[in-house]
Amino acid sequence: MKFIDCIDLVSEWTGRIAAWVVIPLMLVVIYEVSMRKLFNMPSEWGYDVCWMLFGLQFMLGGAYTLLHKGHVRIDIVYNVLSPRGKLIFDAAVYIVFFLFVTILLTWAGFRFAADAWRTGENLSTTGWPFPAAPIKTVIPVAFILLFLQSLSELIRNILLLRKEKVNES
Repeated sequence: MKFIDCIDLVSEWTGRIAAWVVIPLMLVVIYEVSMRKLFNMPSEWGYDVCWMLFGLQFMLGGAYTLLHKGHVRIDIVYNVLSPRGKLIFDAAVYIVFFLFVTILLTWAGFRFAADAWRTGENLSTTGWPFPAAPIKTVIPVAFILLFLQSLSELIRNILLLRKEKVNES
């Protein structure tokens, strides 16, 4: 189905892009540790940039992780289910825990980011204030991606359940 394939492709590519964020993150960590330990001159911005890059990578990787079935599940329950039971269980999880929750978190994330853009909010855990809006905008974007991938997985499960029902007849 084109819709599912399109969403899966977006999730695949955002995950691949998120994986590359580890390179600038690693470079900042190496720089910060070197400056701190070798020269006793820590930067004002290193820690903040590290948590922003890690947050970006973590958030954008959620839909990719769902696509590749990498999220945590309770195997003790899941493994005793029949193949049809697993599809039903997954569908219920996608509806309750992913679709419903991602709608709420997307809405909250939009409000969170909009407030940061409107007020010109700055963040800092060190002495380097930086604009909060760009990193806070990642939150609703990531939850939209997770919502779409959840929808793709739900549709895929429903199609498999229907196919299985037809094969039983």
